[in-house]
Amino acid sequence: MSSLARIDWGYPNDKAISAMNAYGMGDAAIGKPEGTTQAAYDSWMAFYNKHQNNRTGVNYERWKDEVRAEHPEWIEAREWYDKNILDTDGWRNLVKTYKDNITDPSNVTPPAFTDKSDWIDEDKTPTNSGFTPPGINPTFKGDTASTSGVAVNTAALEWFAKEILGKITGAGNILLTTADQVGAIDPRPGAFARAEVLRQAVVGATAQDGGVKGDMKDMLVNMNTALLAVQTALLKMAADYRNLEELNALTTDKLGEIMGDSFKGLDNLSTYGQKIIKTDGN
Repeated sequence: MSSLARIDWGYPNDKAISAMNAYGMGDAAIGKPEGTTQAAYDSWMAFYNKHQNNRTGVNYERWKDEVRAEHPEWIEAREWYDKNILDTDGWRNLVKTYKDNITDPSNVTPPAFTDKSDWIDEDKTPTNSGFTPPGINPTFKGDTASTSGVAVNTAALEWFAKEILGKITGAGNILLTTADQVGAIDPRPGAFARAEVLRQAVVGATAQDGGVKGDMKDMLVNMNTALLAVQTALLKMAADYRNLEELNALTTDKLGEIMGDSFKGLDNLSTYGQKIIKTDGN
């Protein structure tokens, strides 16, 4: 997989020239149609390869004489090439111009404002994403043994643990299947620096940096683990405290003891989503 981050901008090489569209910059500089500098380079290289074995060397003036009548613009393009790509200072200035231009926010046109919500109702506007919400019954219909005021109900604990947590955690359910889908993401927006910075922000720049993709995948997997622990603790609590009054009388400390590390797992999820990505080089 190619990456602009791996390009050596210190000298004129094919990867750098291609990434910055240097020949296109030459066309614009001399005011000639797109492709002129590329054509001039190709013509010169063909001439060079044909005559490079001559003991007298390759005669640059002879090449100019051959192309002058039909393509005089090639000579101007080739001279620009000498001054801006082959010349060390010229190359440095060209790279600086390129980088200054692509990282200048004034050159980035944001999408037009819309007051439409980001939320998409799959029933009204199907995206064909393949996402299917888990089939959860949103209404608890278990034992509603009444007491005055707010009460914690053991049947409600079991319903939440099995009907809610049981249908979003574990193999084949939404958290882990979404983690697999996130792992398959591989955006390739284009071969220019700002797009590469954004791509690396999503997929990561190194093996140690997983980007937003790695952050999200780890969060989903750890959320699955944490919620499984909560499910186990809730079912144990419901089994141990069948007496409603005893359950309602639980102190905060006792509840923390029963829930154990499951609460810690949920707290640890706050470490995700902390990445800050800038594309302007500052």
